[in-house]
Amino acid sequence: MRYAIHALKAASMCMLSISLLSARQAEPAKPITPTEIKRAINARSDVDECDSLDQIHIDHLEYYDFTGDGQPEAVVVASTCMTGTAGPDVHAVYTRHPHGTLAELPLLNAKGDPPWSDQVNQAIPVFGNPNYTLTVDGGKLVVRWGDSSDRDQPLTVWYNWDGTKFIVDHAKLQGPFPTSYDCRKATKEFDRAICYSPEVAALDLELGRIYRETLQKFRADQKQGLQKQQREWLARREKTCTIYKWWVDCLKDLYTKRIAELRGATTESTPSRGAATDPHDFASRTNFPNLAASILGTRLIYRSPHAPAQPD
Repeated sequence: MRYAIHALKAASMCMLSISLLSARQAEPAKPITPTEIKRAINARSDVDECDSLDQIHIDHLEYYDFTGDGQPEAVVVASTCMTGTAGPDVHAVYTRHPHGTLAELPLLNAKGDPPWSDQVNQAIPVFGNPNYTLTVDGGKLVVRWGDSSDRDQPLTVWYNWDGTKFIVDHAKLQGPFPTSYDCRKATKEFDRAICYSPEVAALDLELGRIYRETLQKFRADQKQGLQKQQREWLARREKTCTIYKWWVDCLKDLYTKRIAELRGATTESTPSRGAATDPHDFASRTNFPNLAASILGTRLIYRSPHAPAQPD
């Protein structure tokens, strides 16, 4: 009889434990709060600690359960006391460990940027003053890059969570655009930037065409003066328009003035039949580069070989 009573008590305790566990599991997961996020940001080793959490501003916050554990992760874009004029300096996806602390889900590469293709060392084609946002779209993490070029959506990248880290699913890139040189062979940031500005690339293409047409008007022994001036213009172009916030407007102004100058000089310097031409006098009024033309595609789309087909 005494054994039966003990067994009944044990069974009751077991049922109570199961009921409490079921009730706990049925409770909604505790969301990661903005205060927790600010504390986690202030504790990061790559961010100088702010004197107050009030100095950390959360620019964007949304939640999605990437890991499938029932606890939504926090997708965060934030600005700390050290951000300056460059824009938000924190882009992270925070998850909560079972013991309660926050941690970041791996996204950034060794350079501190989110990758945009499966090529490890491939430079991100954004220029001037780049920054990016983090959002969720269709269960995927999305990075949308912006820069100081004249593209409305320079680069957008979609990521999947593979259980250990975010991996690139697919990406859409605006550019490169046709220029007077082969953008595939461009290695300098200045030359690459022009390839990814639709307006400057078009002006560069036009300038190259006008220059070649003008150069054809001279005999081989008359071209040295103009060629010297074009080398000087190339050097001056890079010093005048550094690739930062207003580089597109700077280059548009420089190219537009040069094109008008070359057209005017061409009209004034066209010799009458039988008249002699002074190439040095002509070159002093033109100063244009001799650039070879090639045509590239205007839109590049990267897709992971392991990703399912996606609609455009």
